Amino acid sequence: MTRLRINLDDGVDPVDVGAAVEMLDQAVYAKVSPLVVKLIGFSQDGSLVGQFSGFMHGEVIVAAGHMQGFCGKTLSSTSPAVAFKARYPTDGFEEDLEVVAPSPPGNVPDLILLKGSRSATSLWSTDLEIMASVYALGYTGTENKPSCSKGSLSSTMPGSVAITAHADDGFSGGPVVDKHGRLLGVVKGALGTTIMRIGITPNYDLHTYLLQAGYPGLI
Repeated sequence: MTRLRINLDDGVDPVDVGAAVEMLDQAVYAKVSPLVVKLIGFSQDGSLVGQFSGFMHGEVIVAAGHMQGFCGKTLSSTSPAVAFKARYPTDGFEEDLEVVAPSPPGNVPDLILLKGSRSATSLWSTDLEIMASVYALGYTGTENKPSCSKGSLSSTMPGSVAITAHADDGFSGGPVVDKHGRLLGVVKGALGTTIMRIGITPNYDLHTYLLQAGYPGLI
């Protein structure tokens, strides 16, 4: 995980800065990680297509819309993902999910809402500030606990919101939060040729999408 300087009170001894940063990182992870769900996509015939991330918002799970219809990254993967299963981080419980708000045409915004049997307290949201420290959470490979990558908000232009952080395959749909654990956006995927620049769907687009789908928006 990349470590960046944070703003601390003048009274903090420089020798304690590293420990303070580490404590902040751990606090953010402890607050957000229980909400981050591993999502597994299957084709119509039950074949595994891909693994993604999502996070609980009230009674629904927010995820990246492009996972619906995803066909995998190999030429042999031709059957799209049409059914999804959730695996929860707190106890490893798995269940089938219902798509309650499908991905919009062209994946704009790149969002989808799913629903299982569990609910959770929603994350608070906040304004997007350029160069603010951010944390992206998501799943990698066969891991059953979410990983966390730290970076900064690099772009806030309409239609081009991005962060500089590392995102492995499977992070798509995971939350991006600030140092207080407040939601900034949803991971879409790497931009261009570098995996260190991640496109995100901003929280204001998610807020609108939730309301249009008939669910409570962000706080």
